[in-house]
Amino acid sequence: MKRMIFTAMLLHCVCAGIGADSLTGKVTDEAHRGVAYANVVLLALPDSVFVAGTVSDADGCFMLEASALGEGLLRFSCLGYHSCTVPASGFTGEVTLCEESVRLQGVEVVAERPVHQLKDGALLTRVEGTTLSQYHRINDMLAVLPGMTFTVSGEVEVFGLGTPVIYINNRKARADELQQLTPQDIRSVELITNPGARYDAEGKAVLKVYTLRRDDGHALLAEHVSEQGRRYSDYETLRYDYWNRKLHVSAYYQYADYRSVVNQPQSHELALGDSLYLYRNPDQGDRRDTKQHMWYANADYELTARHVIGAKVEGTHTRDYTFRTGSLAYGWSHAPLAEKDIDNDYLNRTDVYHANLFHNADWSDRLSSALNLDFVYNRNRYRQATAETSSGDRLETESHGKGNLSIASGQLAFDYRPASGVQVGFGSDVSRVHTHNELQSTADNVAASLYDEDEVRAAAFADVSAEAGDFSFRAGVRYEYMQMKFRDRLDASGNLTHRFHNVYPSASVSYKRNGWSQTLSFSSRTTRPSFRQLSNAVYYSNEFMYQRGNPLLLPATAYKLEWSISHKPFYFSASYTYEKNHLSTCHEEEAGNRIISTFCNYRRIHYLKATLNIQKTFGIWHPSLTLGISQPFFKVMYRGEPLAYHSPNCTAALNQQFTFPKDYLLSVYYAFYSGGDLESVSIRPYQMLNLELQKDFFEKRFSVSLKAYDLLRTMKFREEQREGNLRFTQTEDYQLWNFSVSLVFRFNQLKNTYRGKNSSASDMERM
Repeated sequence: MKRMIFTAMLLHCVCAGIGADSLTGKVTDEAHRGVAYANVVLLALPDSVFVAGTVSDADGCFMLEASALGEGLLRFSCLGYHSCTVPASGFTGEVTLCEESVRLQGVEVVAERPVHQLKDGALLTRVEGTTLSQYHRINDMLAVLPGMTFTVSGEVEVFGLGTPVIYINNRKARADELQQLTPQDIRSVELITNPGARYDAEGKAVLKVYTLRRDDGHALLAEHVSEQGRRYSDYETLRYDYWNRKLHVSAYYQYADYRSVVNQPQSHELALGDSLYLYRNPDQGDRRDTKQHMWYANADYELTARHVIGAKVEGTHTRDYTFRTGSLAYGWSHAPLAEKDIDNDYLNRTDVYHANLFHNADWSDRLSSALNLDFVYNRNRYRQATAETSSGDRLETESHGKGNLSIASGQLAFDYRPASGVQVGFGSDVSRVHTHNELQSTADNVAASLYDEDEVRAAAFADVSAEAGDFSFRAGVRYEYMQMKFRDRLDASGNLTHRFHNVYPSASVSYKRNGWSQTLSFSSRTTRPSFRQLSNAVYYSNEFMYQRGNPLLLPATAYKLEWSISHKPFYFSASYTYEKNHLSTCHEEEAGNRIISTFCNYRRIHYLKATLNIQKTFGIWHPSLTLGISQPFFKVMYRGEPLAYHSPNCTAALNQQFTFPKDYLLSVYYAFYSGGDLESVSIRPYQMLNLELQKDFFEKRFSVSLKAYDLLRTMKFREEQREGNLRFTQTEDYQLWNFSVSLVFRFNQLKNTYRGKNSSASDMERM
């Protein structure tokens, strides 16, 4: 590992001599903000023949070959702005475009740039300058984007693809880092539902967030949120930024006190031979108290205009206490059911520390690189006490566990632009993960465990993109080697070693003309088991049920073909996915009719998916309608016979924003989920209605939001699973409904734009 990181750093340094002359510049608006995806065209004199062209990046920056300039003209254009033409020989490095407007008989008509655009297969959404930027909470803003949806637990995911891999300013980030942003911090969001070779092979979708960079000075953000549902919750946030020429310093702290009630009635029917065993938990519920402290501090410094270095340290301390109560009715065949009362106390303490070092460099106008080094340490301690009472008999079980996890990783990536419209990317990343876990339990059917897990991963990628007229092309390949070792400290016969060599190709072709944009893309991805899934530790639920991992799990590999098209207010995508060694839950049985919940690899799953979004502005009314359908094809064995899960699941979400005078904003969000099949689980329909009224004061420095979340109280996940010899039904009611007040104060609205990348983010998510 040390040799690999040293080699990467050495390669990073010796590339300073590579490069060639070229013309670089920046396209800005009247507020000196970068204009993303502006067209830059070089025209020859005297007949204005096209010579070369390019498109500005997300910051408004661009590059053209110097050898092709001559005495021509540079023409800059972007939808919603007046075009601008300047002599190439006199170009000073920056050009300002003015917003386009036309006045007709006393009525001013301002060109409306589309909020959503399709760019090389990625859906780009503008946030800055739109009503999306006025949301208080990042999840509320993300949930209304095409292809995004709320889960039944209140999180946000990509429809049909799950939780995306997150990048902030091209730096890989965790989900909790995203929550540290507010929509007013964000310039644009890019959703990639079919990622190429440049991205980690793990993860079915990528969400890239680009933030705003303000002028030099100080900035302070303070926020308080109070929520009243079944129980009261609140959190407070304080963030400070300082930017002075080449130096940027930022600090953040948040304290959260979440209190909730969860109802989870369950029933199990286990068929063994001619006997049918019944287990019913009709009144099972949790009371949860979670207290969390989260902080970070970072600084980055521009050594020169082309070299930036920086460091970041962050930490999280979480104390999670859950008290579960309920009764268990159990019996078999036609015998009467017996009952027992079950009380469960669960206390979990977790500390996570993360350090990052980075160096971003522009070695020339054609070659740039990014080097990131990360170290993560995670410490976990938990205690579980279960009391089962039946007919005066009392069975008490107590389990204690602890775990330590460390991640060391490095990532080096290069971008080389040999000619206008051509870009080559290549790089590598390495990581080492070590996990140590211990578990002791007084339960007779839960053996003590003491084990270590080690994982080493090395990857390399290369991709190339090119433009030819109205077409653009991209092709790439990623190679990954992984070695996973499991060492049982109590029984060496359980030791395992897995080695994987995988190649993941990807390709896409895009066409753009007359306002139409479309992309056809192919990619291959993987899903690796989490450390919890690989662990053979046993987690006690009650006398008849417990959970354990499966060290024999293999990574799943998926292949996806997707077509996307957009034109003005419409966006549509359709895809087909085939996945082998699919990872999912399964059940086993032991003597004494005990039910073991675990994880298995299934041979395959494949499905079709389509999404349609329509958004348009009508005066003060800003509606957006998203429709989605996912059709699975999945089979399992149930009681010795194949059982198909082929029912489609559909979603319809209508988001409406009304902008009123005096900085009032009303948001109405409604979503309906038809239910259907998710792997081997059948879901019943559910719906959601949110209302929010917001008022800004003092030129948007102070903002107040009143919100009703899940107003109809209908976000309940009712599911049924039939697999193996077990039929399982459950209702997950997280009692998400609440009424909240959010107060946000901003002093000088700077933005934290730490420029390092987290090379260990995907491993941290698997913790």
